[in-house]
Amino acid sequence: MIHVLSIVHYPVFGGPHNRNMRLAPVLVEKGVRTTVLLPDEPGNAAERLRNGGVEVVQLPLQRIRATSNLGTHLQFFINLPAQVRAIRELIKRLQIDVVQLNGLVNPHGAIAARGVGIPVVWQILDTYPPMLLRRLMGPLLQRYADVVMCTGKRVAAEHPGATKRPNQLVHFFPPVDLNCFTPNPAVRKQARMNLGIADTSLVIGTVGNINLQKGHDNFIRAAAHLKAKVPDARFAILGAMNENHRSYTEGLWALADQLGLQVGRDLFAFDPTGRVHELVQAMDVFWMTPRPRSEGIPTAMEEAMALALPVVSFDVGSIGELIEHGRTGYLVHDQDPKAVAEYTFDRLLERQVRTVMGNRGRQFVEEHASLEACANRHMKAYSLALRLGPDEAAAPIVKSPEESSSET
Repeated sequence: MIHVLSIVHYPVFGGPHNRNMRLAPVLVEKGVRTTVLLPDEPGNAAERLRNGGVEVVQLPLQRIRATSNLGTHLQFFINLPAQVRAIRELIKRLQIDVVQLNGLVNPHGAIAARGVGIPVVWQILDTYPPMLLRRLMGPLLQRYADVVMCTGKRVAAEHPGATKRPNQLVHFFPPVDLNCFTPNPAVRKQARMNLGIADTSLVIGTVGNINLQKGHDNFIRAAAHLKAKVPDARFAILGAMNENHRSYTEGLWALADQLGLQVGRDLFAFDPTGRVHELVQAMDVFWMTPRPRSEGIPTAMEEAMALALPVVSFDVGSIGELIEHGRTGYLVHDQDPKAVAEYTFDRLLERQVRTVMGNRGRQFVEEHASLEACANRHMKAYSLALRLGPDEAAAPIVKSPEESSSET
């Protein structure tokens, strides 16, 4: 049995936690045991993972913050050595075989693993870190990562160092539980009843925790444009509302009111914990309007596609590798909420068109993002890391003429 320590530096449940929770039981059947390390601070991730049957360990675990406060960054580096030592002791105590980092910018686990000769699988999940930080992390990535996993080729290309050793790079689509995310007319009807929405209304929705990165303000602007043309349209935002983002959340509702959308009638917002697979089925079209440098391949979008919903999205991260423009959805390249509304009005008002496009999306997810497909990509990464080991993976890069020319 291979024992993987999967390190997530965020205490609030999100994409990396969800992926670990879904994959853990599938990986067990393939001979991999997963233990997730989380920071010992308030948040719902530890409880949700444990309730999902995942082993969780918590330690004091700081993370790089998006702040200009020098004191915060200084404290991070002061505490880093002690936290690396604690992870190193945990690796030895749990007899870990592979350390997996879920995200680019916090290298604690990689440094700890190298100190005890354990291979590292370093996952890069989005393009959120600014390019300067990505460049600074590039040498660490090359030094400590035995295998790099990226959510899509575009995300990999945006990170210096990620593509330097193509034979040690594994691309993957985040996993979707297709048994859970399956279209069901009865569930759709019940979800609409719960939301108080008539079966004849056009419902547009999105899924994502309420924060600036997810761009819910863009969603509301697009909703106002479409509402002007389709008065009976309804709009739903499914996402947890964290106290840290209270001012942004309040600003969203003020924006909706300013644009003529009445919250509770035209625009609905819910924390969908445990019910995403049900509530999303109330929708006819799925929108995603995130900030630039915010996404890799969003699991929420894959789930919507699994539920046979057509998607209209900003072209961010590797989303263009998930949506086939004009066949499974539409990509908006210029971050324009009005264009999102126009694609929906011009192309997706007919039910039959939505059905055909949604079925194509479901098929894509079945082929590329099932639990089995994602678990197999992780098995490839773990096996490769164990075979190469820290010494060989850290060997100097020798570029072939073909590799050199491909980078120009």
